[in-house]
Amino acid sequence: MKMNHIMSLALAGLAVMPAVAQAETKPCCQPGALLQKMDLLNPACDAPAYKVKANQKAGSQWHVDVAYGYYNVHRSELGEDTNLNYALLHGHVNQRLIQDDVNGGTWLHVEFIGSWGLDKDTVHDGSDIIGSTTSFQRDLVGEHNFYFPEVSVKHFFNGKKAAIVAGMVKFGDYFDAVGIANDTYTSFMNSGFCNSIVLPLVDSNVGALAQVQIGKKNYVMAGVTRTGTLPGYDPINSDSDGYVVMGEWGHYFREGKGVVKITPFFQMLDINIGNGDSKHHRNGGVVGSVQYTINDYVTVFVRGGVAAKQQYGDAAELTGGLRAKLIPSRKDDHLGIAYGVFKGQNPAGWYYTDSGEPLADNYHCRETVLEAYYNLQLGRYFRVMPHIQYIHDPAYSDNNDSVVAGVQGVLSF
Repeated sequence: MKMNHIMSLALAGLAVMPAVAQAETKPCCQPGALLQKMDLLNPACDAPAYKVKANQKAGSQWHVDVAYGYYNVHRSELGEDTNLNYALLHGHVNQRLIQDDVNGGTWLHVEFIGSWGLDKDTVHDGSDIIGSTTSFQRDLVGEHNFYFPEVSVKHFFNGKKAAIVAGMVKFGDYFDAVGIANDTYTSFMNSGFCNSIVLPLVDSNVGALAQVQIGKKNYVMAGVTRTGTLPGYDPINSDSDGYVVMGEWGHYFREGKGVVKITPFFQMLDINIGNGDSKHHRNGGVVGSVQYTINDYVTVFVRGGVAAKQQYGDAAELTGGLRAKLIPSRKDDHLGIAYGVFKGQNPAGWYYTDSGEPLADNYHCRETVLEAYYNLQLGRYFRVMPHIQYIHDPAYSDNNDSVVAGVQGVLSF
């Protein structure tokens, strides 16, 4: 990765430190029930009011986001602008199946997601993808307007310090879950900041994982899932032989104000080599992230990752950003800024000769992204999020850039 990009990111992070007010910091969440913290329906204690506690009744927890997004996309290589109008829907439901107050019980977890183009010019076919690494709104799904990325059963045991999840598991809800960069309805919209682009965070496929809390400050996870089933298709009858094995170690420090995560993976891919035949290829890598709440006003994160074989997946990333509360009297408003450098897969690497060799050498071009947004909370359940993104060399094409500017209104309950 180019040294000047790495130095720029490091200097930007250091520049923030002197400007931060030295206010007394309350521990965000005391270490202890780490597996409960990691559940997306149990958000951080500094989350907006509507997320402080998930809706609960008769053993049910649920949360729904309904959004409208307007985006103007300028692509310099085309010399034209595109205006897009989308409606978006995202929901989580936890339904308790077996009650066990001591150990946590057994729960059914269902997540649903959908987006729709609202005019004839907004074609819902995946054309919203700006680069081969990053899309400007992760929740703009492609061929299926609505699908279930996860339908799973989660069973807690050992005093809520261990859990097993099985079914159709969405790995992105468990692994690499950086708190301030994991949800396009409350934070960054570019997919390169929501999750690692190096990790194969599969959803809509059959899998399982186990979580164990070690002491008061550490946890470990391990999971396996099949690959090859596209969102919205039948994961049971898929004929894919591909799979992903992933693990994670997490450590909370400074009274829970900071967390470091290390996430290695191994992947077996079925790659189409033509004439209806496929070939097995292996890839592996590791991603690390750190999130730290400096004080009541500023939280920062850094994520970096690398994979072994560039032509079989995204090769490397380095991202960082912050969330800052600029007006103390408006505790739910905040500014988000993030910058990332990505080295993605070689497009030609997916095409092979009869001997199974790539037709071309790997690309060495980078894709860089800068995003800024502001979350303006208007009442308990509604917020407006204007944002802008600059994407340099999308899809690793030289001398090219795209600018995405828009606004998203979100109703959450």
